[in-house]
Amino acid sequence: MPKLPLYRSLSRLLRPFSLKTVLVAVFVLQIISVVGLLGFLTFYLGSWPVALLSLGAISCSVVVGLAVVNRILQPIAQLQRAIQATAEGNWQTPLPVNNLDELGQLARAFNGMGAKLRDSFTELEHLNVELQHLNREIQRSERRWRQFLDGIPLGIAVYDRQGQMVFASQQARILLCLEDMPSVPSLALEETFIAYRVNSGDRYPTADLPIAQALRGQAGWADDLELRPGNRPIPIEMATTPIFDQTGQVEYAIAAFQDITTRKQAQTLLANYNQTLERQVADRTAALRQAEATQRIILEAIPDLLMRLSGDGVCLDVMNAGSVDLIVEPSAQIGRPMHEVLPADMAAERMHYIRLALQTGQPQVYEYQFQNAKGWHYEESRIVTSGPNEVLAIIRDITERKQAEAAIASQRQFLQNVIDSIPSIIVVKDRHGRVKMANRASAALHGITPTDMVGKLDTDFNPNISISEAAQQHHIHQQVIGTQVPYQGEQEIIDRVGTRRWYQVVISPFRDTGGTVNGVITNCIDITDRKGMETALKTANEKLGRLATLDGLTQIPNRRRFDQYLEQEWQRLVREQQPLSLIMFDVDFFKPYNDCLGHQQGDEALIAIAAAATRAVKRAADLLARYGGEEFAVILPNTRRAGAEIVAKALQAEIAALQIAHPQSPVSDYLTISIGIASVVPTTDQSPEDLIAAADAALYQAKRRGRDRYWIRLI
Repeated sequence: MPKLPLYRSLSRLLRPFSLKTVLVAVFVLQIISVVGLLGFLTFYLGSWPVALLSLGAISCSVVVGLAVVNRILQPIAQLQRAIQATAEGNWQTPLPVNNLDELGQLARAFNGMGAKLRDSFTELEHLNVELQHLNREIQRSERRWRQFLDGIPLGIAVYDRQGQMVFASQQARILLCLEDMPSVPSLALEETFIAYRVNSGDRYPTADLPIAQALRGQAGWADDLELRPGNRPIPIEMATTPIFDQTGQVEYAIAAFQDITTRKQAQTLLANYNQTLERQVADRTAALRQAEATQRIILEAIPDLLMRLSGDGVCLDVMNAGSVDLIVEPSAQIGRPMHEVLPADMAAERMHYIRLALQTGQPQVYEYQFQNAKGWHYEESRIVTSGPNEVLAIIRDITERKQAEAAIASQRQFLQNVIDSIPSIIVVKDRHGRVKMANRASAALHGITPTDMVGKLDTDFNPNISISEAAQQHHIHQQVIGTQVPYQGEQEIIDRVGTRRWYQVVISPFRDTGGTVNGVITNCIDITDRKGMETALKTANEKLGRLATLDGLTQIPNRRRFDQYLEQEWQRLVREQQPLSLIMFDVDFFKPYNDCLGHQQGDEALIAIAAAATRAVKRAADLLARYGGEEFAVILPNTRRAGAEIVAKALQAEIAALQIAHPQSPVSDYLTISIGIASVVPTTDQSPEDLIAAADAALYQAKRRGRDRYWIRLI
């Protein structure tokens, strides 16, 4: 039906009120209207029976109206509570269906909707449980593969088609200096794989890296790469494999690389001894490179034997044979216990480490040797837990490394014999101060053998070394290692019995075969006897120096010392632009005093005057000197005219207090002095002679004006 404007206005007016309030209000308005109409009719008609009958009809309509309101509002309230419970997740609150009217149809529709929602959410909960279980299985599988890859002593890195790193094993993060990064760094190739060409120092172009070749869809291999973790060059060998998606596009590139420092060292050593062996190693290396270039998956790029073994020693799978010289073919080992395919002692030892790895959960590494038709072979076995009651055995042929170690040991013994023949002390230490090599002269200093010193700190075998001495020595070693500049000096060294001797010490940086400074070489030559002679000579020179700058009579600085000190302070105060004052004084009428009382009495008077002047000149920086004859001078650095005047008065007071009788003096019965004072702020345009001339002129004025006084002159 059409809605009139009045109807729309009334709807907006009633919108804020609840349905119950509106129904009750309408009902009350209707009752009031009916009661008013009946009252009006009764008053004008005057019929009280009609009024009572109307009142009864009104009461009945009130009861019926309230029942109708309750009939409408009760199902609506039940529907509201059921909807609220459903919103809170309670699906067990159906509406009662008591009638077949519109409210009953609404209740049945709501109950049907609730049942369908309950079924849908139940199905979703089952799907969620299955999804969580699937996620746990995926995470368990991922942890297992990560554990497997971290246990392999190789760097494993995976890049996506955009060249972003998506995975790096533990060894890869160490070699690439990414230890503080997560296993999935999400960094670009040029940011994560910073390599250099071996022995050149040139940056390896990113486009030429084997991993870049794999991203272009080609397997790659190289052994001329060099990484520099901690600025330490490490040559590496790398093999890469592309992984394609269903469309034939490169999706991932996998790189396997390893530290080949030991192999490089072995090749270098063995190349010097036997050219035939060099050709054999070159042939094997070329064959290995060609074989690795054809590998397509990551496990085949690993040169190790990889085997899965159960906790009771049964071979579950031979994942890769690598370059290990197998005792038994892989096909003959799968499904059989180790004691059936390996020698008894080898099987027992491997079983021991399998149990130990399963018990502790830690990788177990051990070495062993065996002999076959080709001779003695050495292998390194790494046992890593890879699942419940299951381990991964990673076996590497280390025959070449052992041969290289034997050659190095022979060379080390040769070097030991050489340095043992040197009479001076020679000690090689690592960067932590531990002895790596020492000769017999060094060990004899402490009454032990060179072997007793290896691997120990100085304080370990010599308890007489103080903490401060050890700290100073460590500081020198770190300075030499850091600057790579040798240290030379003389040191006093104490042995384990407490005897101290002087040594000429030269500490040089120690470089390994790769050129890295990782320690120091100390060479000490005993100079105790020479040091004793130098000490005696120094003492004698100091005594001569003191005698050369002291006045023999008064034992105060002489004219030579005065000239040196004045020149020194003048230059200093020119730089600092501070004042300098000079006092010059001599004894009044000293010649008549000598003529009257004799030169012996005159010398004693000069000695007494020098002692009195020393008491008046109190600052350590001030210098009192005998300028000549009966004339004295006082140099006052950083002193202005007023300060010099105070010192002059103190000189007069101290000498007056001596009361040395002077029968020939016309100015006093006792010895007196005349004083000249000059002050200046030195400049480069002046010289110390200008200050001396001014003080001498002031002294002349003091004498001219009657003696026994001081006169001041500024310049």
